[in-house]
Amino acid sequence: MDTERALAEFCTGLDPAALPATVRERAELLLVDAIACALTGRLAPPRPDWEAACRAAFGRGCATVVAGPPLAPAGAVHLNAFQITATTMCDVYRPALCHVTPEVVPVVLAVGEEVGASGARMLTALAAGLEVTARLGRSLDYRAFRAAGWHAPGILGPFGAAAAAAVLLDLPAPALARAWGLALGQAGGTFAAIGSLGVKFHQANGALSGYLAARFAAAGIGGTQNAWTHRDGGLFAAYGGGEPDRVTAALGEHWELLNVSMRRWPAASSLQSMVEAVLELRCGDGLGAVERLEVRLPPAGFALCADKGWPDQGTALQSARWVAAVVLADGECWLEQFAPDRLADPAVGAFARTRVTVVADPALPDGAARVTAWPSRAARPATGGGVTAGRDDPACAPSTGRGDDPAGAVSIAGRDDAPGDPSRPLGRDEVLGKLARAAASEGRPERAERLRRLLAADWTAPELCERLS
Repeated sequence: MDTERALAEFCTGLDPAALPATVRERAELLLVDAIACALTGRLAPPRPDWEAACRAAFGRGCATVVAGPPLAPAGAVHLNAFQITATTMCDVYRPALCHVTPEVVPVVLAVGEEVGASGARMLTALAAGLEVTARLGRSLDYRAFRAAGWHAPGILGPFGAAAAAAVLLDLPAPALARAWGLALGQAGGTFAAIGSLGVKFHQANGALSGYLAARFAAAGIGGTQNAWTHRDGGLFAAYGGGEPDRVTAALGEHWELLNVSMRRWPAASSLQSMVEAVLELRCGDGLGAVERLEVRLPPAGFALCADKGWPDQGTALQSARWVAAVVLADGECWLEQFAPDRLADPAVGAFARTRVTVVADPALPDGAARVTAWPSRAARPATGGGVTAGRDDPACAPSTGRGDDPAGAVSIAGRDDAPGDPSRPLGRDEVLGKLARAAASEGRPERAERLRRLLAADWTAPELCERLS
């Protein structure tokens, strides 16, 4: 019980004024990133049906839904979580392959709006929720966890969501520990859902589970106070083991939320480095300049993305072959590359099926990618001895991270880390740029500027939600 008590006391004792500047700034960027994702989520094909299900299950109400009509708080939590994850561009905590903001941000919005929290209190609650989720993720034996088929967001997310709600509800530490006991009873999700909307449901249900756990704990109803360390069915015992001591190691000195990655593009987290590599190689005629592409991914990314087709937007966002082909064709990776008419393009589809090869490379670290492009005959000089497609074009000159083979016949690009990873974090301008693009896609470009101005001032939760509605 010491582990749960120590982390509960840490979360409920957080002082907004004492939150380290780096942590506050990171929490704010993750909030902005999640809002950008939620705006694009309004455009996801399943969103109308998801919204109808939330309305039927939870009823109408006055809790803010990003860019949509309000719902009852539980419905707003569930729908906002879906919108954040819907277009596959939200955060990822790579050590546990866990998306964190879909579970935590919707609860912060719903509870913060209800209690009229200050912006500083909102960011403190968000930091608590992110930190709890990431610390649990780093402490699990992820190999055993994944080998058993578990999918982390719906299992770890409820604990972070409950922590965030507890901070905003001013719950004492014992009540938060009891809330985690209730969250444990709702934790779930397996990789059997991959390829279906079940993976999105894991995340939305993770947010809802944490919200419900905190609400019931606030009413004096709670579960076990050693949800993680109980020998008979605690988190570590039930989900593959790990190192519980790591949950509280260097608590307050080291913030694990700083290791949460953001995604630059709408595509699987395992494909972000691949997108960057294809953009680096692309020039000239796109598909016409390349005979074939070989994409090398680490085993985990290969298992998730190599065999995916592109029958719909959700699957296409996870398909290494489609993403590589359409980014090569368009020189872009945004929602338009996954629209129904684009998915039906015969030229891109044929290239993806017959000219993109995906290979597992155990030497690559998680999140890495290598892409090799062979030039088409039309792109080779008449003198022979093939060259990189478009290499004579000054606009396509080699850049950092790109190199040609000795024979000059192919071009290779790759990264060991993706843009947005802790080693290459997205800056404030990049995240605000993502927000601006998302707002433009949603049809309200002015929304991004209004949000930017608000966050630069001394804002409150109701003011933020007013600009999100």
